[in-house]
Amino acid sequence: MRSSIYLNAYYGFEKASPKKGSISSLTKRSYIPSVWSYFANKVGLNAILKDGYRIVKNNEEAILKNIEACKEICAILQTSLGPKCMNKLIINHINKKIVSSDCITILKDLDINHPVVNILKKLSETMNYEYGDFTNYVFTITTEMLDKASFLIEQGFNINDILRGFLLGYNEIERVFPELIAWELENVYDENEIKKVIRSVMITKNLSNNYDIIIDLVAKCVSTLMPEKIENFDVDNIRVSKLNGGNLVDSHFLMGMVLAKETNGIVKKKENANVIILNCGLEAATTETKGTVLLHNAQELLNFTKGEEEQMKKIIESIKEQGVDVIIVNGAISDIAQHFCDANDIMTLKITSKYETLRLSKLLNISSLVKLAVPKPEEIGTASSIYVSEIASKKVTVVNSKNKKVGTIILRGATHNLLDEVERCVHDGINSVKNAIKSNSFLYGGGCVEIQLCERLKKYARELKGVDNYSVKIFAESFHVIPRILATNCGYNFTDVINELTNEHNKGNTEACVNVNKYTHITSAKDNHIYDNYKCKKYAIDLAIDAVQTILKIDQIILAKPSGGPKPRDKNPDYDDAF
Repeated sequence: MRSSIYLNAYYGFEKASPKKGSISSLTKRSYIPSVWSYFANKVGLNAILKDGYRIVKNNEEAILKNIEACKEICAILQTSLGPKCMNKLIINHINKKIVSSDCITILKDLDINHPVVNILKKLSETMNYEYGDFTNYVFTITTEMLDKASFLIEQGFNINDILRGFLLGYNEIERVFPELIAWELENVYDENEIKKVIRSVMITKNLSNNYDIIIDLVAKCVSTLMPEKIENFDVDNIRVSKLNGGNLVDSHFLMGMVLAKETNGIVKKKENANVIILNCGLEAATTETKGTVLLHNAQELLNFTKGEEEQMKKIIESIKEQGVDVIIVNGAISDIAQHFCDANDIMTLKITSKYETLRLSKLLNISSLVKLAVPKPEEIGTASSIYVSEIASKKVTVVNSKNKKVGTIILRGATHNLLDEVERCVHDGINSVKNAIKSNSFLYGGGCVEIQLCERLKKYARELKGVDNYSVKIFAESFHVIPRILATNCGYNFTDVINELTNEHNKGNTEACVNVNKYTHITSAKDNHIYDNYKCKKYAIDLAIDAVQTILKIDQIILAKPSGGPKPRDKNPDYDDAF
C-alpha cells in the first residue's frame, strides 16, 4: 500500500490517500509539487538542458541567420577597403575615441557576441598574425562566398552539393593561380624596387596627399637597415616614434633607437659607452617586510642617513670601476643615487615601459640586472653613441648600437588619431617587405586578379554538368566583390566598371584594374605599380574556403545562459546619444 502511494505521488496520479498525518500523506505532498512542476511545461531538449538554453534547430534557417550576421559586420568594413576608403569613429568601453580605416583595429574594438561572426573575426586576426595584411580582404571575400551560398540554399540546393561545387572551383584556382604571377622582386636593397612592393599596401590608408612622403621614408629605412642575409631582416629593428605637432611633411628617419624623453642627470652625451640595464630601481635597498628603526637622538639620525649615503656611494663607484658609462633604469632613481652618478660622470636614463627595456636589451645584446649590484663583464653592453637631441622643442634620447642596425622613423602630425593611423600604415608597409622576402612573387592588384579568376572559373564551369556547373559559376561571381567595392568607394557605377574590366581581360589586356585617381574607370596595374603579394592572397583565399566549409556545416546553434557577473556600470551622463 505504501509503495503504491509513492509511485502515484511521483507520477502525479490522484488516488485516495491514507489518514491525515500518516507518513504516506506527507510523502505525497512533498513529491507532487517539485516533480510535477518539472515536467509540466517542458518537452524535448528543453526538459533535458538547464534553464536559459536557446536552440535554433532548423537547418537552413540556422545557416541563413549565420550568413546574415556576417553580412551585417561586413557592410561596416566594406567602405574601409581600398585607397578611397572611409574612416570609422569608434568609442570603446572606456570612452576612448579611435578613428581608423584599419580592419583589425575596428574588429578589436567591436564587442561581437555572435559565435559565427567571431569565426570571421578570428580569421582576420590569423591573417594579421601571419602576414600583417589582407585582413579586410579575407573578411570580405569570405562573406561574399557565404552570400553566394545562401543564394543557392534559397534556390533549393543541398549544402553538400554547394560545398562540392565550391571545392571544385577552389581546386581550379590552385591550378591557375601560379600562372597569374606578374612580377618578381629581385633587389631588396633598391629603394625603387621596395617602393613598388609597399606602395599598394600603404596608399590604402587615409593620409590625404602625403602618402608619397611616408612611402619614401619607409623605403629609405628598409633599404638602409636590410642585413646582408635578407632572411635575418627583423621588423623590430625599425622603430616608430610619434611626436605630436607639425605636419607629416616634417617626418624624417634617424639611425638608432629614439626614446621620447631626455636623460635624468647632467650628462647628455656619451661616445663608445659601456651600458648596463637595471630591471629595478637605482635606490637604496629596502626590506620586503615592514621594519622599525628606533632612534634615540639626532646624532643617531645623522649616522643612519650617512650610512645609507656611504653605501650608495660605494655601489656607484664600484660600477664606475667596471667601466660603465651609462645606466638605464626601469624603475625609480633616488636623488642621492643621481648625485653620485653625476659626480662619477655616469649618464642615467629612466624608462617606464618594460617593452622598451626589452628592446634595449635586445639592441645591446645584454640581459638586464634584477638587483642593484656590481655587474659582471657579460652583463655590460656597448653602444656607439647615446646622446640627447631636440626635435620640434621635444627632447629625445638617441641610442646607437655597434653590433646591430636599428632605425627610427619620427612621425609628426596634428592629432594623435592621425599619428596612430600613420603608424599602422608604416607597419603595414614594413610587413609587406617581410612578406616579399618570404615570397618575391607578385600579382596585379586593384581587382585585376579577381576578374581573371572569375573568367577562368566560368570557363572551367562550362566543362562541368548539372549542379556542379551552376555552383562553380556562382562561386566564380563571388570574386567580383573586390572590384565592385573598389568602384563603389570611388563613386563609380560598379556594374559599368566590372563590364569594362571583363571586356578588357577578354581582349587579352590582363593588366586592367580599377582606376582610383582619374576619371577613367580602368588603368594599367603594371604602369602604376599596383601589386599584391602572391603568397598573401593565396593564403587569404585558403582561409576563406576553410571558413566557408566550417560555417556552412553548422546546422544548429545551441546557446547557453550567460554566466552571472558584476553589475554593469551606469551609463555615462556626459555621453551624447545624438552624436
